[in-house]
Amino acid sequence: MGISPNTVFLEECPSYVLSLGRNQCPEEEISIEACKNLNVAIERRDTGGGAGLMLPGSTSWGVCVAMSHPLVTHDMTENLKTFSDGVVKGLQILGLNAYFSPVNDIDVSGKKIGGITALIRGKALLVYGSVIWDFDTEKWKEISRAPLIKLEKRGVSSIQKRVTTLTQELQEKIPPSQVREALKKGFEQSLSVQLEEEGLSEAEKEVWQQEIQRFSSKEFVLRPRHPCRLRLGKYVYPAQKGIIITSVYLFEGKIVDIGISGDFMQIDDFDFEEFTRELFGVSADRESVEKAVTDFFSQREITLLGVEPQDFAEAIMGAISEFHKAS
Repeated sequence: MGISPNTVFLEECPSYVLSLGRNQCPEEEISIEACKNLNVAIERRDTGGGAGLMLPGSTSWGVCVAMSHPLVTHDMTENLKTFSDGVVKGLQILGLNAYFSPVNDIDVSGKKIGGITALIRGKALLVYGSVIWDFDTEKWKEISRAPLIKLEKRGVSSIQKRVTTLTQELQEKIPPSQVREALKKGFEQSLSVQLEEEGLSEAEKEVWQQEIQRFSSKEFVLRPRHPCRLRLGKYVYPAQKGIIITSVYLFEGKIVDIGISGDFMQIDDFDFEEFTRELFGVSADRESVEKAVTDFFSQREITLLGVEPQDFAEAIMGAISEFHKAS
């Protein structure tokens, strides 16, 4: 599989980090100023989903396998369940009644204790996530600007009512190394393998150095020229899983600028700016918008999770309606 074998990785977060999902607009989700004041580093990942606050000692995990692996199926929800089962079993080893909760959560007693995301790149599938070891509610309150509609869809009024932590469930703060050891055993049970610990190969180190430059650039993390910053015609649309935030600018009844952001789950490795370019010049009526959206997704066979092409059409039409109200 490229230069790397099938791999399970476990990593410990060294400091406070705010991780943005691939398609999120920073100003819509967080206070950049609060992050600076609280010494919280802002990062962006290549996978979809929502923003997460990682504390020092938090554990992230990932499974990267060839698409030809016998456990990989065409059902992406099933892939998430299969390759996160090591985390579920690891948490069970620690004494928790953990289970996979579709579309992409790991829950304990109805509360989220871990999130899962995924990415297909080339001939490889990455299933990636984190375990909520502990949480800093006060920091999160200062940082978060996430739309309340996401919690409202879950029928809860605050993040504390939806999320739990390993520390809270165990009623003690266990060392991160103990968490990783339990997850390692869980993955060995789940995948029926004996994991061997190895460092990066020279070829992998070369790729890592190139990727570090991309991931650490402000252009990648903050996206200063992204059209999500349009203030006219902004609309927040709740999909089955996650939200879609659209911003449009119309001229003579046509879309001349559009931004799409949010914490929705895309699996394929493509840039949504390609989608927005296809929408340039489309007439701002439902028939034209729905046709443009349907054509784009059907022609490219894009894999989405918890969201459908029609959701994007509805989000765009909502933004068009808001633009007409404001102009």
